[in-house]
Amino acid sequence: MKILIRTLIFHFVCIFMFSLLYLNITDGFGTIDNKVIEYVDCLLFSTTIQSGVGVTNIVANSQISKYLMILQQIILISTHAFTLYIFTL
Repeated sequence: MKILIRTLIFHFVCIFMFSLLYLNITDGFGTIDNKVIEYVDCLLFSTTIQSGVGVTNIVANSQISKYLMILQQIILISTHAFTLYIFTL
């Protein structure tokens, strides 16, 4: 049970930290309808990336924003692989 709680906390912290990073580089992102990106948009974007869904109206325009998205996805994949390994022992 501790592993499950730690994994959930880790995912929530990742969502929060990446949403703050995305908010700080909002010039690296754009929206389909050209609206101003707010924190809620960054939080939604981070949540969809972390959950593996990845469908939002925000698009990465710069190299740094693309690299941040890739980093978040690598963390997600690594966490899933680690969790599957732990639960299959």
